[in-house]
Amino acid sequence: MTARRLALLSGLGLGLALLAGPARADSCAIAPQNLVFPSVSSISSVDVYASATLQITCTWTNFLGNLLTPSVTVCLYLGAGSNSSSTVTSTRQVGNGALRANYNIYTDATYAPAKIWGGWVGTDTPTPITFTLTKGGGVGSLVQNVTLFGKLSADATLAGLAVGPNDLAFTSDFGAGSGLMQYIFFLTGTAACALGPTLPIVFQVRAAVINDCNINVGNLAFPNSSLLNSNVRTTSTMSVQCSKSTPYRVALSAGANGATSTARRMRNVATTELLSYQISNTLDGASWGDGSGGTTIVSGTGNGGTQTQTVYGLVPLQSTPSPGDYKDTVTATVVF
Repeated sequence: MTARRLALLSGLGLGLALLAGPARADSCAIAPQNLVFPSVSSISSVDVYASATLQITCTWTNFLGNLLTPSVTVCLYLGAGSNSSSTVTSTRQVGNGALRANYNIYTDATYAPAKIWGGWVGTDTPTPITFTLTKGGGVGSLVQNVTLFGKLSADATLAGLAVGPNDLAFTSDFGAGSGLMQYIFFLTGTAACALGPTLPIVFQVRAAVINDCNINVGNLAFPNSSLLNSNVRTTSTMSVQCSKSTPYRVALSAGANGATSTARRMRNVATTELLSYQISNTLDGASWGDGSGGTTIVSGTGNGGTQTQTVYGLVPLQSTPSPGDYKDTVTATVVF
């Protein structure tokens, strides 16, 4: 009788040992890409976009063959990152020293405010990225790629940057204090990520902001004239937009038709006849050229906005050529 009891107890002990086998070592890892914007002009009127990928790999280990294979829920939380407010993530910022530019990271290409990646406690963007992976029985791994969509705003903050003569590298860093992946494996029902292990999401947002200038010059259209027995005048407007604190100069070419900057000529579109004219930046002033040979050149300093300059045209008293349309093409070049 005693021997039978001992044998039974021994059998029970063997059964409990099997059920209390080694713990699972299921795990997830994350490999983030940096989010790198293309170079952006500080005076751009168009938002700049970029994308990056987070690669999440979850690995299952064997436990009792294929009998028990859990699913895994993964949650990705994002805070402000460096150079941003710690609580206001509805607009994130990249920085260079004290300078800032506005951007954000979205979960799809609608770039809607509701799609801003967030979920970090204490911030104003409450939505993390979450997903569940379910694997068939047995060991192995599943990979989930998550695409991030970045937008850097062409706004007044960008236009107000004093970039200087060299490009500026703007960055924002994410890591243990601002990017977090949490996951949990579970057998039935659903599971909250808050119960699982965590990993930092370490990546960087980058943008090169460049100084830039745009120039636009309206055509000089002289009024119709039958005789050139007096001066004929007209004006147009040149607009220049340069990065804040960027010095610039605007030069005008001599034009076509064998002219010089001090003796420009229009040609009759139907004949070879020429008509003398002048361009200046003041009424009846010195010829506007490249600053050489007695010509002037227009200079200024950008403020991030559009600055205007009146362009003065003059057809001086001269012999009247044949009637017709007289034209010339002059190139304006902004140097900065």
